[in-house]
Amino acid sequence: MRGVGRKSGTAIAAGLAVQGLLPLLGSRTGVVADNVLLALIALVTTLGHRRQARTSRGQQRWAWSLAAAAAGLWSASSVVDTVDVFLSADASLDELLAVGAALCSLVALVLLGSAGRAGHGDRLSRLLDVATVSGALFLLAWEFVIEPAQARLPGLSGPLVVSVLLPELIGAAYAVVLLSRSLSHRGDTALTLLALGLLAFAATMLLAVHNLAHQLPWYATGVGAGYVIAGLLTALASRAPLPPETFTEQAHRAGRWLLLPYLPVSLAFAVAAWRYLHTGSLTAALFWLLLATATLVLVRQFLNLRVNQRLADELRRRGAELAHQAAHDPLTGLANRAGFQQRAEAELAAAGPDGLTGVLLIDLDGFKAVNDTYGHAAGDALLVGVAARLRAGVRGDDTVARLGGDEFAVVLPHLNDPGEVYDIGLRVLHQLTEPIDVGVAVITARGSVGATVGVGGRHEPLDLVEQADVALYEAKAAGKGVVRTHGSVLIGGPGSVGGDRIGNAPHAGEHVVLHDEQHVGRRA
Repeated sequence: MRGVGRKSGTAIAAGLAVQGLLPLLGSRTGVVADNVLLALIALVTTLGHRRQARTSRGQQRWAWSLAAAAAGLWSASSVVDTVDVFLSADASLDELLAVGAALCSLVALVLLGSAGRAGHGDRLSRLLDVATVSGALFLLAWEFVIEPAQARLPGLSGPLVVSVLLPELIGAAYAVVLLSRSLSHRGDTALTLLALGLLAFAATMLLAVHNLAHQLPWYATGVGAGYVIAGLLTALASRAPLPPETFTEQAHRAGRWLLLPYLPVSLAFAVAAWRYLHTGSLTAALFWLLLATATLVLVRQFLNLRVNQRLADELRRRGAELAHQAAHDPLTGLANRAGFQQRAEAELAAAGPDGLTGVLLIDLDGFKAVNDTYGHAAGDALLVGVAARLRAGVRGDDTVARLGGDEFAVVLPHLNDPGEVYDIGLRVLHQLTEPIDVGVAVITARGSVGATVGVGGRHEPLDLVEQADVALYEAKAAGKGVVRTHGSVLIGGPGSVGGDRIGNAPHAGEHVVLHDEQHVGRRA
């Protein structure tokens, strides 16, 4: 933005200097001098845009080629106008060349503005913005330039608007919309300067019509400076570095420049209100322009609401995904340690004074040998299979979690009696006897379970985990493959899931029986 401001300030200073010199040169000499200067500026611009076209590809190459054509047409228009001065002719060729230059500039700006990955919704938003600002600018132009010119120069206004002013106003509207997005983007210096040049040229053309209607010198009201400023801005744009991707609609959806299109719209409504307060009525043209602009504003706001709703839905979806990822293990899909803590806290808080909440800790026996023998991919496949077995062994409202490595935990809310925690632990061990295909082998897992039960909601999840961990240590000390509960009296009895039956479970084909790290092997 700082570079754009410095270059724009230089162009404005040069234009004001020319504006101050023109009254001293006389009418004919001033026209010739101004046209020669503009022709040289346009020639430099043409060469610069041709260089940009050669270093660009695809849509950008076409855009900069059209910008070079626009500069060339403008240079030709200045030359033709100079010849007309010497021949005292009043041909319209220079005006046709100027209109061609304006149209080429507009198309080039549209191509540059649409380069990137803007989606259908973004293009529709931009189209509505351009239409809205075009209506507002046309309303202002009608009020201050076109209608007075029509009154003073009958028959001139209609063709002039269609052939010259209308494309200029549309180009200015597109420039305003584009500036609202590109001014905050440091890489869009060339695009910003080109848009400012088109905006300056449109304003200068309106002032030139105003001078003509009021029989003022052609350079009056800043017209002499305007042409030079517009030419220099486009020349500077042709020398500015090109960004890797000229423009993306999603780059800036916020910031002060986003309000820029609302400025001409606000001015248009203010002018209409001022006219109505002073005259008590609106002309038919002003009324329909105001109605069309208001309608477009409403449509644009409706589209904004839809876009904001989609963004809000997307944010909620991503928030839910992040929350799920934060509480779940990416490998098995089970709750992770944080998810286990959250669920345990919630269940304990909801438990009544006599409510029973159980916790199981499950540790696989001999898991390290699987990683060492078959690789980590097989170990991961085994963990996924174990997760599925654990889900199948618990109740529907129980929460299975992977705390890390080969250690799992289960939250068991709303137990009917303390002994139920043992029964569920027993079912879990039985589920682990189902063979698991890990790709390179079929493995029958084995684990140990430590269990505990909390009465009421006065317990901390960590306390229950510590109690279950003590019970798990006892289960491993008892020979593994068993369930042990915390406390001096074992709930439901001390029984174990027969280690021999797990270790020697018959299975057709080749499989691995997972006992411990010393007894992992193949058997037929």
